[in-house]
Amino acid sequence: MTIRSDQYIELAPDLLGPKMKVFSEKIAMIGAPLNPPLGNAEDGKTVKSRLVAFANVSAAPILLDGDSALAGYYDLYATLSPTRDSPGEMTFHFETDTSGYFKSIAEFWPMFELRPLGGGRSIFIDTGKDKVPGFPMNVGQSGGRWSFEAPVKDPVRGFRTRQLYYENVVMITAERDGQVTAERKMEFAPPVLAACAKAQAQFLSAGTIGAFGRNNFLETQRGANFIDE
Repeated sequence: MTIRSDQYIELAPDLLGPKMKVFSEKIAMIGAPLNPPLGNAEDGKTVKSRLVAFANVSAAPILLDGDSALAGYYDLYATLSPTRDSPGEMTFHFETDTSGYFKSIAEFWPMFELRPLGGGRSIFIDTGKDKVPGFPMNVGQSGGRWSFEAPVKDPVRGFRTRQLYYENVVMITAERDGQVTAERKMEFAPPVLAACAKAQAQFLSAGTIGAFGRNNFLETQRGANFIDE
């Protein structure tokens, strides 16, 4: 579950529409409910991994500028690209029989949905097929702690293997100098592109998704985090 993610995003005018201006800002984002909900990844020592679910939304609306009817305020949703996998690798280390620490790296291919605050048609930008500056983004973390014992009362869990849980807040970062696979370079990027704090997801009530303050703050589009089994 994402507690908060500060994400730099640069969207060139050709990705937004005619007569629009470049958007380049660092956006504060928070976790949105997955649709459908999913459990955690499988455990192991050093394993190939793949991001199978991701859902963040801007903590406040963003402003797109331009000489067009598309200019205005939007909620920005980030899910996974439906056209490209986001592969990675995780290395798990045991300190006891039931806990330890891990590090991970991943190649992140998101899909952005810009949802008009006043209603209307969304703008979809899929980094898997649209050349978005800075993507795919290389992200990683080290020092995160895991445990076989749940740190919360009703954790989100998987059912295929013995469950691993986040034991503490895990920080995932992306730095400008570490980007080696981007297909289109950023022009205005700061040194730190992203810093995301994640914690163990938990159910707050049976079968319901939490209520949020903004009317536009709904579930992500169904199928946005689809898993091919």
